[in-house]
Amino acid sequence: MIWVISANSVACRIFHYEKTPPKLTLLKEIDHPENRLKKEDFLTSDKPGHYKSSASNRGAYSPKTDPKEVEIDNFARQIAKELNLGRNKNAYDKLIIVTDPRMNGLIFQHLDKHIKPFVSNNIHKDLQNFSEHEILNFLKVNTQFADS
Repeated sequence: MIWVISANSVACRIFHYEKTPPKLTLLKEIDHPENRLKKEDFLTSDKPGHYKSSASNRGAYSPKTDPKEVEIDNFARQIAKELNLGRNKNAYDKLIIVTDPRMNGLIFQHLDKHIKPFVSNNIHKDLQNFSEHEILNFLKVNTQFADS
């Protein structure tokens, strides 16, 4: 069984691919609406925290990570968890991952090392606005998908 993952920083679709006749069936859709928010919409302090180290020395803390980046990373972790769970259940024996380059790196950062050998194609493109039919046609042109 082949799974096709189409994801960006806001949504992910997991499809099952059937060879004959060539067909994609949506298995799961994961949405992360928090990533649609603007940076200023996240609940964070508008001023950095302050500290005093001695009578004359003062300073301000600045956050080391952007809250929006943290949310995107959390979503990538959630997608990787779904792929790990699917493998543990033997739900697929091949993965085709189609994501924008940024999400691709984050997802692979969180994937279990035992999942990576199952990735037959890793395409850096955002297909979230494509229909199932358009994704199928894209894969036929850009992979050995029809022969898998």
